[in-house]
Amino acid sequence: MNLAWRRIIEKYSLPKLDFHALRHSYASFMVSRNVNFKIIQEQLGHSDIKMTINTYSHFNQKE
Repeated sequence: MNLAWRRIIEKYSLPKLDFHALRHSYASFMVSRNVNFKIIQEQLGHSDIKMTINTYSHFNQKE
């Protein structure tokens, strides 16, 4: 998967993020769009929703 991802980055001149950073960015974006944490948990494959909430809930807090 990493080789395929690197090729996509090069082909489209995207920022050089590793695949994990892309996953984290996606989850953060979903939180910012108020997607239910259960859906995000399932998409990321976390076995426990607490992990998803603990990792990403700070993106949902209003300042």
